[in-house]
Amino acid sequence: MYSALIMAAGSGVRTGLDHNKNLHLLKAKPMILYSVEAFSELSECNQIIVVVPDDEVLVFQDILPKDVLIVRGGESRQDSVLNGLKHVKNEYVLIHDGARPNIKNEAIIRLIKSMLERGASTLAIKAKDTLKTCINGVIETDIDRRSAYLIQTPQAFRTEEIRQAHLLAQKNGHSYSDDSSVYQHELGRKVFIVEGYDDNIKVTTMADFRILEALI
Repeated sequence: MYSALIMAAGSGVRTGLDHNKNLHLLKAKPMILYSVEAFSELSECNQIIVVVPDDEVLVFQDILPKDVLIVRGGESRQDSVLNGLKHVKNEYVLIHDGARPNIKNEAIIRLIKSMLERGASTLAIKAKDTLKTCINGVIETDIDRRSAYLIQTPQAFRTEEIRQAHLLAQKNGHSYSDDSSVYQHELGRKVFIVEGYDDNIKVTTMADFRILEALI
């Protein structure tokens, strides 16, 4: 059995919305429900936690199923993840962004298989475009796209290990962009890649909502 920890505490400023993007209607349904329902369909997942902004708890309570545990977020994404991890009851946890509503069950199953056989794992897709590093709007160096991946969620871990990694990051004052980086750098452990898919889109702008309207 495993727990699903779904992050929905971000402000989503870049969407230009005046409300949490996870509450925005996608085909007449709040976006957060797509991720919750995807995990609910898998019998191995017996705990779903959604981390939400402190001032939106009541709003999420009105739309989420009663068996979903709602946890208050923190000042940063890392703080919010750690708040959620404190409530995980299972040996394994999958951490997912609520802003990726098009998650497929078969991808979750492959991710779990990788975690059980190899260790901490994340969905990812190979980079297709030419990649550069730039400073002040000027190209500096090329990045070899043959070894470059775009990291997605869910990401799967042993609960105690990722909890320990986040506690170390908090203690050391380190900030990372995702949980696989927290795990890799704080524990010095490997994270394995599981092939994701192009339409596992993370909503960042309103254009992403329009794309997902056509996909879901």
